[in-house]
Amino acid sequence: MIKKCLISAALVPLLANAAPFENCPSQAFLMQDSNAKMYGIDLASGRTNLIAGTLRLNGVEDNASVNAVGFNFKDQYLYGFRKESRQVVRIEQTIDGDSVHYDSTELNVSGLPENVHFFVGDVKVSGDTPAEGELDTRTSSYFIYNRGKGLFEVPLTDDLNAPLVAIKQSGSESWSTTIYDFAFHPITNKLYAMESDGDLFEISLEPNSTPELVTRLDIGSDSGAFGAAYFGVQDVYDEETGETKESIIFYVSNNASGNVFKVDLTNVPDDKSGYNPTTEIFTLGPKSGQNDGARCAIAKVEVTDESMDFGDAPLPYRSALDNNGARHVFDPNQDNENLIYLGNSVDGENINTSSDMTIDYSDSSDDGVILATDFAAGLTAQVIVTASQASTLYAWFDWNQDGNFSEDEKAIDKMSLSQGANSILIDVPESAANGNSWARFRVTDGQEVTLTAYGAVQGGEVEDYEFETFGSESYPGQNDWVTLAYEDRWPYLGDSDFNDLVLHYRTTKYFSSEGVTSYRIEGEILGVGASFHNGFAVRLFEKNNDSGLTHIINADQVDTQNATVLINGKTINQAVIEPNREQAIAVIASDIWDHVNIQNGCQYFRTEVNCDVNKKVTFSVNLPLVNAISPETAPGSLLDPFIFASEGHYHGDVITDGNYRGLEIHLKNQSPTEAFNLSLLDADADDASAPLESLYFQTENGIPFALAIGAPWRHPHEKVDINRAYSNFADFATSNGSTSPRWYNQVNTNMTIQVGAGQ
Repeated sequence: MIKKCLISAALVPLLANAAPFENCPSQAFLMQDSNAKMYGIDLASGRTNLIAGTLRLNGVEDNASVNAVGFNFKDQYLYGFRKESRQVVRIEQTIDGDSVHYDSTELNVSGLPENVHFFVGDVKVSGDTPAEGELDTRTSSYFIYNRGKGLFEVPLTDDLNAPLVAIKQSGSESWSTTIYDFAFHPITNKLYAMESDGDLFEISLEPNSTPELVTRLDIGSDSGAFGAAYFGVQDVYDEETGETKESIIFYVSNNASGNVFKVDLTNVPDDKSGYNPTTEIFTLGPKSGQNDGARCAIAKVEVTDESMDFGDAPLPYRSALDNNGARHVFDPNQDNENLIYLGNSVDGENINTSSDMTIDYSDSSDDGVILATDFAAGLTAQVIVTASQASTLYAWFDWNQDGNFSEDEKAIDKMSLSQGANSILIDVPESAANGNSWARFRVTDGQEVTLTAYGAVQGGEVEDYEFETFGSESYPGQNDWVTLAYEDRWPYLGDSDFNDLVLHYRTTKYFSSEGVTSYRIEGEILGVGASFHNGFAVRLFEKNNDSGLTHIINADQVDTQNATVLINGKTINQAVIEPNREQAIAVIASDIWDHVNIQNGCQYFRTEVNCDVNKKVTFSVNLPLVNAISPETAPGSLLDPFIFASEGHYHGDVITDGNYRGLEIHLKNQSPTEAFNLSLLDADADDASAPLESLYFQTENGIPFALAIGAPWRHPHEKVDINRAYSNFADFATSNGSTSPRWYNQVNTNMTIQVGAGQ
């Protein structure tokens, strides 16, 4: 059990009265600047307040500098070294009516080197805490250090006029360690200090001992003086045992950045080999060129009010003070003005340990983030973040579901937000694990250099959200395309330039632990060289050519209310799933010509010489399913992309009954949909489909009317036969693919589009 302070807090008298500080105060004391401004700093939040603009000496304001401060938890006074007089001073509270002053009294100390200033100091208390009513037999000493002069001990007494003799620790004048401040461990009474490179040293008070390197701590990009060092006690929840235990924590503050680092030094072994305590930023304190700190080493570092907003993700995520969870002092000026937060409001919690978190991890003020789309491995998701004012956003997603927000999972890093709603895209890594996980969003004023998923910040808010990551399977790959090319003169072969519709094409199916949950079909229209008007659609259908088995999704299995089509990033207001069909047929465009713009001087879209400047037209179809289906029965790969005759537009003499939708053109040997007009197969034309033999959409010689090319492809110019542009194509087509499988690599570039599919 940690030693406890038993001295009662001083009562406020009616007349001026010198008194010790509050009984073992939890705030740390920070001395800054050449005229000894004294600040109080709450280590849990990083919030600072000016305690005294100047100290007084003998009742008169004193502009001297005081350093090497230490807190004596035996008598509750601060001790320091006054630069101008080169004397040790005791600092106390003086209460005069409604006014509180901080007075220093010079002690009668001999044995210190003359004209030497000390910047480093702390107080050691030895002995056991007495029981209530027992005599306090503890002793206390003030230790100060100057490199080259050594470490000096000044035994303390209650008598301010008593002569005190400083004793130098032998050999300390030769220490090479650069010490900016140190602090006594409240249990072992060993000193600890950190150099500018993160080297942590332990200092024994044995004669002729030297500072012993404990380990080199990872302090990131911080460097320079760590001018304030403190010890404190924190309650820490043990998830395995369900118990809360006290830990001894060393805190050290960097002058330049203000970062306060923490290191757990509860049990430091005598043998330091293999002992590697870790450090991290605990909070952000004030910056200063001159820093010196002191604190009651046995006081707890804890949250005592609801001035901080904590994260809400459950264990093992770090959301409480004991594991340095993310927390924000949401009203740092305590005026409820110009607060930075997400959503409609922000409030605070009192979460010292993870055991303080209830089973309901929700926070009523966590309303600023909308997870607008599903999160699928390898794809892009959308979040909408609403900010109270212009601010800065950070976000982490636990993609691997290990219960930790690591820096390589930082998806948003110091992004500027506008007041109101902000649409943000999140790249979900391919390696993201399937299932439920958590995300953390932190908003600040952006004054910090950077921010991790943990620690305290002045201002802003933290919001945690549970989300589900879906697996994904893309064909041909998440960053790859299949090129589709169609001849629309079917059942006649036409000019065989295969550019009536050319497009990039990719399918993705998403799945959770329950099965396949949705599909996305996306692509780019590369060329339209058709005089006819054609629509483009995809049937959720797959046939296994080896087994002959077919996998089909019916229309009633698709959540049609939430299915969407986007062309060039804009939602198209249309029925995505074709109505009155048994099978699910996603109509991407009823007429491709409605969505492309022809370059000036050109007749077609990107199929003529010098007519390839216009941007490609993008499309994306999202098809959520009503219920997840088994991956074994879910269609995938290419599915069934096809073109069809647009309603009300002439499409050749083969259509005699006005049934335009009944004309479909599919890939070779792909059966048509239920909407297909089977009577068209009887036309006296080039097509040689034989349904009984499962032969479709090919000529007698095996020439197809549609191609799927698994590589970037330059489509032929208008009216250029594909056999002229690609000399090996006929061999490939007539051999059913056994000859010249890479026919597309032998190309006459003078006859194909210059800005091709690969660009």
